[in-house]
Amino acid sequence: MKAGFFPLDEQLGLTKHSWSEETIRLALRQAAEIPSYQRGAESFQDLTGVPLSKSALQRLVVEYGGKVVQEEESEAQAMVRIPKAEDEVVFRQRVEPDSETMSVSADGVMVRIRGEGWKEVKVMSVSAVGKAEAAEGAEAEVELSNHSYRAGLWDAKTFTNHYWAESCRRGVENAKHIVCINDGALWIWAMAFICFPWRIEILDWYHALEYVWQIALTRWPTAAPEAQAWIRMQKTALFHGDSRAFFRAVRSLYPRGSALPDAVCQALAYLFRNRARMAYAAFRQAGFPIGSGTIESAAKTVVQQRMKQAGMQWSRDGAHAMLALRSRLLSRRCDNFSLSSSHP
Repeated sequence: MKAGFFPLDEQLGLTKHSWSEETIRLALRQAAEIPSYQRGAESFQDLTGVPLSKSALQRLVVEYGGKVVQEEESEAQAMVRIPKAEDEVVFRQRVEPDSETMSVSADGVMVRIRGEGWKEVKVMSVSAVGKAEAAEGAEAEVELSNHSYRAGLWDAKTFTNHYWAESCRRGVENAKHIVCINDGALWIWAMAFICFPWRIEILDWYHALEYVWQIALTRWPTAAPEAQAWIRMQKTALFHGDSRAFFRAVRSLYPRGSALPDAVCQALAYLFRNRARMAYAAFRQAGFPIGSGTIESAAKTVVQQRMKQAGMQWSRDGAHAMLALRSRLLSRRCDNFSLSSSHP
């Protein structure tokens, strides 16, 4: 009979396995990639012939994912710790970025935590920015590559430390241009302000368009020809950096003295507050991306695909461990899982 790894064996102290690091990595990979501990354990057994229970795989994730959490927490705290007078000052090694322009974005996504309800996972992405080859006379398409992620159930202050630590690990601070593309959340812009005084702030193009649509659909019924035509005109104006023309167009819908609907007031306040971040023509000319598709994708791939399946609830430790493993895996850093434990 082949040796297995079962909860009762571990509780009774009957067995002690010495799996190779590659075997443990494979088990963790199945747990992180397959959105079910049961199916992950079955997949591991199919691949290796080694029996592994659902609960044992879950404990592996909490153990080894917890080590990644601790490593990243220590790294984040060390990056912002103020040395004491008696401490020896050690300068950290500065990393060269993957490209002259680096993109950093952040977002939040909700997951269900057992005993707490829905809580926000904060997630960030860092990407290198380049340009694809374009036909003569055509605008070169911006390409984002070499993505890395970090995610956790942190408050904004703690997340800022991790945001800074991951950015420095990727050499963002040494980039010629640092582009921060986000939605209009104030906590995200505050974090970017703290970390990168020389940043370029860009309001995500698609978030801006959502508010343009909100204004149009408040004025006209859904899918009305007038709404479609008005939207096309405003998209063109904003895409070419003419936000003044857009605000004048909104004003023309509601003559002076007429009350603005609440939805229009909300949309105008959002867009006016972010108007300096909407110079899309200038951003495109400089070769900067104007969409935050990478962080939107990160919210789905790092968090939702694994942690928001029907009926899923997570312990806080289990959620943190899984987020740490998923972030490493999708950043193509799965070889850096901490595997120094004496048993799997």
